[in-house]
Amino acid sequence: MTSSANVDLPPIPAKRYFSLAELCELAQISPKQFAQWQQEHGIVVGYGADHYTRADVVKTRKLRDTFAPFVDAFNHNGLDADGRPAATAEEIKTGLAALSDKIEKALAGNG
Repeated sequence: MTSSANVDLPPIPAKRYFSLAELCELAQISPKQFAQWQQEHGIVVGYGADHYTRADVVKTRKLRDTFAPFVDAFNHNGLDADGRPAATAEEIKTGLAALSDKIEKALAGNG
């Protein structure tokens, strides 16, 4: 298993505050993962009202590996917990439709 710390993260812009969306983009996690992680660990990062400092971004990036258990089924970042490309919702939909067709054909042939 490849550590997510090895994933190339985007550079942190020279800004004073970051939004939740920016924080998550810079750490390559989803806002849902971030919320679940904070709830699970009882840790609140940031000043609230969608204000995160550069230190919050750095801290979140360092803790990135601990977000793995909270990976979304439909990852908005395009990477899974191991840094591999994740399936898009459209790819999953297409795969499920093909599987459903196979099941229907198999049931029709056995009926």
